[in-house]
Amino acid sequence: MKLDIPSLSEAVATPAVSPLILVVEGDETHRGFLSASLRAWGYEVISAASGAVALTLCERRLPDIVLCSWAMTGLSGLDVCRAFRSLSEERRGYFILLTDRPEGGVVTRALDAGADDVLIRPIGPPDLRARVMAGERFLVMQRELTQKNKLITETLDVLRQVHALIDKDLIEAKKFQQSLLRERYRAMEGAICR
Repeated sequence: MKLDIPSLSEAVATPAVSPLILVVEGDETHRGFLSASLRAWGYEVISAASGAVALTLCERRLPDIVLCSWAMTGLSGLDVCRAFRSLSEERRGYFILLTDRPEGGVVTRALDAGADDVLIRPIGPPDLRARVMAGERFLVMQRELTQKNKLITETLDVLRQVHALIDKDLIEAKKFQQSLLRERYRAMEGAICR
């Protein structure tokens, strides 16, 4: 039986892909600034003016990184974050909540809701880029970890198959050994002892 042994190099080979970023911002000027900055840095960007529209977009194609305003008409940024987290159990995106108010446990509430980061306005391009790049690093590590876990699972399956083959061979060897002992015992029974 030929065993298909997984390769570590194949498991950790993740193609470099520019992440899809969703900008959720009720203010058209802010949404335009964020989207234009991200596109200028080479990212693929989609945008939404409300949380409801954002979640519809997420159901069609799950973004890698979400930049979402806290205060919006309809669903708040916290609501969007919670809903975004429930969309996929196997793939986790990076969620950055944008707020004007740094006081009152905002960061704690954001992290409790599932956000990965909080950006306080006004947002300068260097801060925005640094936070998005941190999100990219997170995504790369997550994908590598997922691939390595897959490799471990596949390797364990191969080891189980190998152990099953060894057990089968040991049982056959035991049967063969016992058959030889019976033959030898019969031969000894017929012999005359002096």
